Amino acid sequence: MKNLTIMVIIFAIVAVGLLGYLWFYPQNFIYRLVGPAGLYQRMVEARDYGIQKAKERGEYRCCIEPPCTMCYSEGNKWNYGQAGTCACDDFIARGEEPCPQCAKALNCESSPTGDHPETCIIPSE
Repeated sequence: MKNLTIMVIIFAIVAVGLLGYLWFYPQNFIYRLVGPAGLYQRMVEARDYGIQKAKERGEYRCCIEPPCTMCYSEGNKWNYGQAGTCACDDFIARGEEPCPQCAKALNCESSPTGDHPETCIIPSE
């Protein structure tokens, strides 16, 4: 009976220590679990979800599809300094240049046959 009590106490100490580690250092646990590629994928998915929700609220009025990511990532002149929003359509309506990602997509050449525009690769970084 004494050995069982000692084993239960040791198990409890280890369990509390592990839970404490996961509580105070979750980023280390997640990093070790999924690695750098997995964390990058989670970041991209979170960013895309944030853009989708901002579009639904009318706060992300990007002029291209898929929407640019530059305006979401940081405050700049194309979102009036407010990260997580996009107002490139306002700039186009005033005859000004949209953000560099949007400008690159809007300046894409047509295909040689002229019937389908080429798909421009818009960098997501």
